[in-house]
Amino acid sequence: MTKQPYLIFLFAVLLLFVQNGFSQGVIYSSDKNDHNEKVLEWRKQKDATYKIKEKTMLTDELLEDFEGLNYYDVGYSYRVEGQLTKFTDGRTFAIQTTGGQIYNYLIYGQITFTLNGKSLTLNVYQSQRSAKSGDKKGALFIPFTDKTSGEETYGGGRYLVLDLPDNDTLTLDFNMAYNPYCVYNPDHSCPIPPKENRLEAAVEAGELMYP
Repeated sequence: MTKQPYLIFLFAVLLLFVQNGFSQGVIYSSDKNDHNEKVLEWRKQKDATYKIKEKTMLTDELLEDFEGLNYYDVGYSYRVEGQLTKFTDGRTFAIQTTGGQIYNYLIYGQITFTLNGKSLTLNVYQSQRSAKSGDKKGALFIPFTDKTSGEETYGGGRYLVLDLPDNDTLTLDFNMAYNPYCVYNPDHSCPIPPKENRLEAAVEAGELMYP
């Protein structure tokens, strides 16, 4: 991934989290209306950030006509709680990227959850740097594909980034699922979701394909 634009964008995103109390992957609100309003506000601020040349992930060509990213309607039913099984044996997984690089992640655990009546499981990853630093904010990474991938959403999958939980319950808010940056600019190198994270369900929430 091109480093300077990425770091500028990341700093801007972190500022939004501090100002609004958002996690990178979940809105901390159990009230449906409040949750939905905060998701919409998050999207509005993200779109505004993407319009700034120094902070955007878009190519110059896409930026010219950019009005906002494409999203599914907010659906509270896509905010689900799951049971997290943590792995403490230090097992790792080599995640490949679209640019041909390989990065070793810790397999933090597996989360089992129910979505639209179907029981599903995803592997949860943590970068080794995050594990060493002890950071809790945005420490967990879930790349996934689902039955919308290659149709309504990007064929290479989408991502969730979550905070470290205080217990064995982890909230997944698929309304916050976002596209890899290589969707908007081929210069970026993006992690490819492993086959273990191919969901046999349609996750009709979060970001749609763009443009």
